[in-house]
Amino acid sequence: RLLKENPLHGVRLPREKNPKRPVMLHDVYLRLLAVADQIHPLLKLALIVAEGTGRRISAWCNLRWDDVDFQNGTVRWRAETDKTGFEQVVPMTEPVKDALAAARRAQGAIGNTPVFRAPKNPTKPCNRHLFDDWLRKAYEITEIPREKWTMWHSIRRKWATERKGYPVRDVMEAGGWKNEETLLRSYQQPDAETVKRVVLHPTQRIVSC
Repeated sequence: RLLKENPLHGVRLPREKNPKRPVMLHDVYLRLLAVADQIHPLLKLALIVAEGTGRRISAWCNLRWDDVDFQNGTVRWRAETDKTGFEQVVPMTEPVKDALAAARRAQGAIGNTPVFRAPKNPTKPCNRHLFDDWLRKAYEITEIPREKWTMWHSIRRKWATERKGYPVRDVMEAGGWKNEETLLRSYQQPDAETVKRVVLHPTQRIVSC
């Protein structure tokens, strides 16, 4: 039967006091990268692009070759594949540029074709669930203990946390956040080294906005 109104309207659901938002450590990233080719060549490319851009999996797994501008060293993030729904052109790091260049040579692909093309249908991008399966296998090979929540989003948190100290607005622009509160609350996590500097070296002020 159809209800005339939402029975939960106006009800505030309790929030978890200590939500689990793990950040992938850099040495874990390197160990996963080292075994990625054993699983699938696209996993290595995915790790490099995810770690180097900080973008959501929905954005990078739908990249097309005409989004990548090797001459100017930029990536276009399309509005239709981004959660926030706006288009950006952002510089790419040298490791990302090199990895994408090698992949394009291997694929022999250009234009409006997927960067991460599906193994069974090269005209379509890989399903994100396939990337999840590949990442789980990489954890199994390395025998790194994996928390339930330690998947691709932990790399996005890694990217954001490593950029603490830069102006928040610039981090938002580079990583594709529209909401400052979301970036600060859910992605930039405290780390022991930064906390130590804050306590012991208060005169070494970090630029912020």
